[in-house]
Amino acid sequence: MMYRIFKISFVVALAIFSLTSCEKEGVLSDEVVQNFVEESVEAVERSGNVGRTGCYEFVFPITVTFPDGASNSLDDYETLRATIKAWKEANPEAEEKPSLAFPLEVVSQEGELITVEDAAALKTLKKACKRSGKKDHNKGDRCFKLVFPVSIVFPDGTTTEFADKATLKTAVRTWKSENPDAEVKPMLAYPLTIELEDGTTVTIEDAAALMAQKESCAAGN
Repeated sequence: MMYRIFKISFVVALAIFSLTSCEKEGVLSDEVVQNFVEESVEAVERSGNVGRTGCYEFVFPITVTFPDGASNSLDDYETLRATIKAWKEANPEAEEKPSLAFPLEVVSQEGELITVEDAAALKTLKKACKRSGKKDHNKGDRCFKLVFPVSIVFPDGTTTEFADKATLKTAVRTWKSENPDAEVKPMLAYPLTIELEDGTTVTIEDAAALMAQKESCAAGN
């Protein structure tokens, strides 16, 4: 009789433990996924001191490559996060983070449009940035994004207007391939319009105003 009572008690305890473990695992799983997403986005930004507290802003779309070889072109931070989340949920055992694919474009705080050819070039950009790039998750990802159409002044003095991100990227990469040793880079033409993370738009009159906007973001304003 005692053995039977013990056996029943053991089975009940095991069932309760299993149920509790599953519930905890479910909560932990959500937490793990969210942490993975945030750590991945931060790693992508820190690789070149890009984003709100860095010296540069991504010109989307950007492409990220996952450890299993999959790659995705992403139009903004929202889709970046959603894609990383979906990949982690499909690969729960994975620990390695996604990485940036090259080439990619960034805008400097002075308004330069820079094509980054590889990881070494991104590392050089990071070293040139005097800001830490340490992310405050409460402050968001980016300082601003460009509102199209956008005009670019090339080093030969010509100015060209671009209706969207795709044509802009193509033109900048073509110029880079034709002028691989050029020290002067294409620049944003002013005035231009940017959209802040809260959705408001701001007219930027010159490079000084753009730099001031980046400094304001870095300060948490």
